[in-house]
Amino acid sequence: MVRPFLIAAFLLAASTLARAERTQVYSVQGIDCASCAEDIKGKLKKVKGIQKVDFDKHAVELTVRMADGVSDQAVLDAIARSEEGIKGIVGGGQGAYLPVPEFPPGTDVQLLTRDGSAVGPLPKLAVPGKYTVFDVFADWCGPCREVDERLRQVVTERPDVAIRKLNVRDFDTPLALELGSAFETLPYVVVLTPKGKRIEVVGNDFEALDKALQTP
Repeated sequence: MVRPFLIAAFLLAASTLARAERTQVYSVQGIDCASCAEDIKGKLKKVKGIQKVDFDKHAVELTVRMADGVSDQAVLDAIARSEEGIKGIVGGGQGAYLPVPEFPPGTDVQLLTRDGSAVGPLPKLAVPGKYTVFDVFADWCGPCREVDERLRQVVTERPDVAIRKLNVRDFDTPLALELGSAFETLPYVVVLTPKGKRIEVVGNDFEALDKALQTP
């Protein structure tokens, strides 16, 4: 009779352990980059009972594994402490990065792809007689927002510049593969001069960008 008792005790203990923790998804709003989630994760890991935190940079969601006694409010409070304006929402499907400001009306700006789909050879998309700037970005890329701000200034002052935005989403999308081996990091900008010369600018190197926009 001892062995059945031990088996029953083990099953009861396993059942109790399974009920002792839970996993919950939280949508995050108000951040402007994926790296911002590291601060949120740091705040969450200081909450007693939280065991693991993962961040989905595309869905803008946190998956938190924690002791069953940790309340949703404790998690939401920790998210809010990471930075002013950031908030969490219980459940998925509502995560969102801060929106990027619109380009001024009348400027020559187009979004060619928002989902990382291929667009074809860039020279065929160049605007005749203008410097065409292909701005490859991702919603989760913080430095890409700095490039976007700089391009808004440029296109306002330079009617001979056309901006073509390409949301690559990640490094394994059809667009990323189409861009080839030169595309290894973000930000990534390709400038085609009016004469067809191709110049690549990697990172938020505004000096290189300005130089490319002066190249014949």
